[in-house]
Amino acid sequence: MVTLLLTAFLGFPQAQAPSEYFMYGGTPGTSEWEVRRTVDADFDGLFLSQGEGWRFAYDGATRITYLENMQYRNYGGIPSVFAVATGDMIIQMVDLDGDGLATGSGEVIDFVDTRAAHGLSNTSPDDLAFDPSTGILYVCDDLWSGGPSQGSGISSYVDLNGDGNCNGSGEMSLLVDGLGSITLQEPAGPVDIGLTDFEALMVSSSGVVIGFEQQDRTLYAFQDNNGDGDAMDAGECWNFLNLVGDKAGLEMNADVAAGLLRNPSCPSNTGVGLYASLEWLDVDHGSGPNGEDVFWVCSTAYPSSCVGANGLIYRGVDGNGDGDLNDSGEVTLFFDGPANVTMIWPPTLFYGADAHDGGISIFHNDGPPGPAYPQNGAAFLKDLDGNGDAMGNGEQVEAFFWEPDGCYAVCMTTVPFGEFWSPPPASWNIFGTSGTTSAGTQPSISGSGLPSLGALVHINLADGIPSGPIIMLAGFSDSQWNQFTLPLDLAFAGAPGNTLYVSPNFQFPGTADSTGGASFALGIPGGSTWVGTDIYFQWYCVDPPANTRGAVLSDALHGVIQ
Repeated sequence: MVTLLLTAFLGFPQAQAPSEYFMYGGTPGTSEWEVRRTVDADFDGLFLSQGEGWRFAYDGATRITYLENMQYRNYGGIPSVFAVATGDMIIQMVDLDGDGLATGSGEVIDFVDTRAAHGLSNTSPDDLAFDPSTGILYVCDDLWSGGPSQGSGISSYVDLNGDGNCNGSGEMSLLVDGLGSITLQEPAGPVDIGLTDFEALMVSSSGVVIGFEQQDRTLYAFQDNNGDGDAMDAGECWNFLNLVGDKAGLEMNADVAAGLLRNPSCPSNTGVGLYASLEWLDVDHGSGPNGEDVFWVCSTAYPSSCVGANGLIYRGVDGNGDGDLNDSGEVTLFFDGPANVTMIWPPTLFYGADAHDGGISIFHNDGPPGPAYPQNGAAFLKDLDGNGDAMGNGEQVEAFFWEPDGCYAVCMTTVPFGEFWSPPPASWNIFGTSGTTSAGTQPSISGSGLPSLGALVHINLADGIPSGPIIMLAGFSDSQWNQFTLPLDLAFAGAPGNTLYVSPNFQFPGTADSTGGASFALGIPGGSTWVGTDIYFQWYCVDPPANTRGAVLSDALHGVIQ
């Protein structure tokens, strides 16, 4: 067997995972910030092979910069990734030219200018989420540093004039006005809640907007019941989930209060009260045991400042249908990153989380070392043994590492497989007709293993001349070789009945085995330069008695490298 390494043969096949990862990160102090997507090049359901992370959106940190959160949505039939971006913009990243990327002209759209919408010079949006039924976009703007300010709270955006963005007059409403006030009637009595510092959002199947209010350390729920465009009226807000208990008078989750469920907080460094950061929220609509929504809450506290509250993921289902998750048994600790012992790279900090396929994916801080930063990883967590958590062996799948450079990671979303274009699968196709040897056999060619990125494939020969000299011809065309048009009848060259089908740009000599067979191993490295490249192979068998040329050619093999 002869092993060949053709470094020019590079490419990507179609992704095979249930969801792809779209992540934002970069290197501080440089313009190297990008949204990177994953493509499953080797059909193994993972994104760990070389070249399986594509630069999806990049513009030298002009608009693709300071992305805080991303969300996928098929908007008006166009697969889109939305993000909070520089200048307090909500941008929409799309693929208009069909290359699977959002780097072309017009592929980054200013979907919402939140400053213009509020008439302010600064709005500081933190997160965004879509209503799964109506398509209304919700954005939380905190502006906390100076206390309650105009524009803080939760805004809703709708494209009323159909121009493809939400920058028109009347297309913004304040669902929750940070300058207003809401009093909840809790079991212990009335409680005035905070409305100014929402750091994360999610929207249920029924259109309930749920936000984490950083100052109260509580998840509040909002719904516009009377149709006036806001959720500031009586009964339109309630305590959805209180895992921390730092806000006086609010009902706590029953299991946390009873000491049965871990409290994701630590003493505040101010010496007063507790600190908690529950800033990655998501909901898997209708995926519960009885078709309920499954809510996911991730603690994003840094281990250096709030050890013990970091790296935690809670899973919640409203079992009694009362609209909150504060009852016993409704919330479980699904994953404790720092305590996990089955992962090679257990996470202690999350940069993003997205629920899908009955589990949750995380973009986390741990991974193999890079030149400057760790190769932050994306992992999929799912309860396979039915015990309510994803801490067991095999329940965490490390799907991707940001290689080869590592990055300063920021945020992530997931996109269903097939929404954005990926190259077609790698493939082989045999064509043409073989000549006949002096022994009466017809040499035949075949390929084993798909010619995909990073793969090792074999170009095989059968029915050649036993122990005879052979040459494997390899090239990039089946239509032209120098001045010759292909296919080329070789009768003029003394080999009637034989046809040259491929351009012999490369010629690799060898010797057939005792049965007239051979196999050349072809190593295909990673890279994206030659996406979709056609390659062609044909065997040349030296056979002096066959004809005056002394050669017989096999049929031909066409490969599409992806």
